[in-house]
Amino acid sequence: MPPARRFGTSFPQTEGRGTSVKLKINRDKLADIVARGVSSAPKNSPAVIANNARIIAKDGVLHVATTDFSMQVEASGECAMEREGSTTVDASKLKMVVDRLPKGVEVTIDYDDSKHEMIVKAGRSRTSFPTLAAEDWPARQYREEGATFTIDGSDFVKLFGHTATELSTVPNSPMQGVFFHVTGKRLAAVGTTGMILIMTSIPAPEGAEEMPVDGSGRPGIILSAETVSQIIRLFRAAEDVQVVINEHSIFVSTGTTRFCSSLLLGTYPNYTPLVSNPSETRIRLERDACASAVALLEPFAQKDQGYRLQCAGSDEGFVVAVGGQTGGGVDIVEADINGEVASFGLNGQYLKTMLGAFKVSTIALHPDHTNRRVLFQAEDEPELIGAIGMMNISTEMAAGPKHD
Repeated sequence: MPPARRFGTSFPQTEGRGTSVKLKINRDKLADIVARGVSSAPKNSPAVIANNARIIAKDGVLHVATTDFSMQVEASGECAMEREGSTTVDASKLKMVVDRLPKGVEVTIDYDDSKHEMIVKAGRSRTSFPTLAAEDWPARQYREEGATFTIDGSDFVKLFGHTATELSTVPNSPMQGVFFHVTGKRLAAVGTTGMILIMTSIPAPEGAEEMPVDGSGRPGIILSAETVSQIIRLFRAAEDVQVVINEHSIFVSTGTTRFCSSLLLGTYPNYTPLVSNPSETRIRLERDACASAVALLEPFAQKDQGYRLQCAGSDEGFVVAVGGQTGGGVDIVEADINGEVASFGLNGQYLKTMLGAFKVSTIALHPDHTNRRVLFQAEDEPELIGAIGMMNISTEMAAGPKHD
């Protein structure tokens, strides 16, 4: 294994006490820095200073950082500086004030340590913020070294946009983490609740294979849904994003934004059998049409029955049905069906989630009654795969219905 590599430059540190700040910056640039920099601020932390954003002005660059103790983000940008220094102010109020300043105006930030307040001036407006010492701000101490590689922000969207955004909304999910790992020659992200799984991948960039190995011997880490959502938000439009991963943390950075987060502990379940060897039985259909049918019937799926929808193949297409004391119905989606499709049950909420994650025109469903699963594949995005466990059904309501 090659020696560990340093992750660019370290987060800037406060130097000494009694520092003052004075600088000028365009409001639009300031709003961008603040929006990125305050994104990891906790909500109503009992430690008052933890609700603050740390501000460092140094070498003509303004740095704004926040932390919720597991994640830390820092945004930076150039400014016209008169005095270097550091302090902290309430993060949410800072963002609120900056957002409401007139666009394009010049903003002056003036902090006098002896008065313990920071003044923000723009035109005729003048806003004051009480401050707390930057040296007391709870900066996380991370070992900024490990496996290093570079990808584009659009790759993060491909990897995390489905696995985190969709699965983190599934009620009562036992698995909130996303498995970010190398499999073969691809860098993959997997999200699962145990009964629904979504996986997507890209070609593995050089260096990714040096990721820490988990308990099952696979190079990979587990990230929280909050972590991957932050990564998407901060870096989705960036190019040449540097990533560093060690056994405790992930670091993601560009020239103006630095993010780090602790990892989730544990060994991710072996998902490979769920996404390998699709059955020869195939249902090829338009995603939007299927999503419309599910949206129509899913509200009638009952909680005490696991939100079950009944599905089957027929001469007319793919059948989706539900029935019970709360009402129900049947809909048929035009489909190209290969093989005999016996009736099976699927959790309606999971099916809705899967169809929402597959933002493509055409998908293929492979029901596998032997292994009790349905495999989903995106024809326009072959790197996107999903699986939902089958449910038992008590009637043949979905078998061969006809429209009157």
